[in-house]
Amino acid sequence: MGKPLKKIETGKKTASQLIAVARKFFTNRGYSKTSLEDVVREAGMTRGALYHHFDGKKGLFMAVFEDVQAEIGHRILEVDKSELSIWDKLISCNRVFFEACLDSELQQIVLIDAPVVLGWATWRKIDEERTLGILRSHLKELMEKEIIKSLPLEPLTHAISGANNETLLWIAESDDPKTALDEVLATINEFLESLRK
Repeated sequence: MGKPLKKIETGKKTASQLIAVARKFFTNRGYSKTSLEDVVREAGMTRGALYHHFDGKKGLFMAVFEDVQAEIGHRILEVDKSELSIWDKLISCNRVFFEACLDSELQQIVLIDAPVVLGWATWRKIDEERTLGILRSHLKELMEKEIIKSLPLEPLTHAISGANNETLLWIAESDDPKTALDEVLATINEFLESLRK
């Protein structure tokens, strides 16, 4: 193995370790109460190593958020690859999306800090890259199979995604997130049922 390749692998390992450690801090303390000094100390590295890979605290948080979003996307893809009917995939993927975002380990990063730290536009863009394509493909297939009404695909996709994101934020602020989640899923599922032919 050549030196440049070894250096790249070492760099990736360092970045991954920093992301893993930072993720624990951001989850447990939140963005505002996490210090870079604590992250590098826990990772056994220097601030120089952190700044070599990330553009400060916000850059590190962005990497953690993308890591978390990739995990949520992976959970949804697992359902999408299943043998469920296309209708059941839509319902199940929607449920998995809500449950993943509301996972106590991910909620602080995804719903509380990310919209504030990264801004709504960036939060939305990353969310769309990870989950919107699956929703769009489900709706397209459901229309092609004449299971749901034929509607313009993009507005429908964004309407459902927007409803999901808005209700996620509402659940996160609720005094009883479990009950709120049940109510939201019942409401969203009723809405989806209304699209069926």
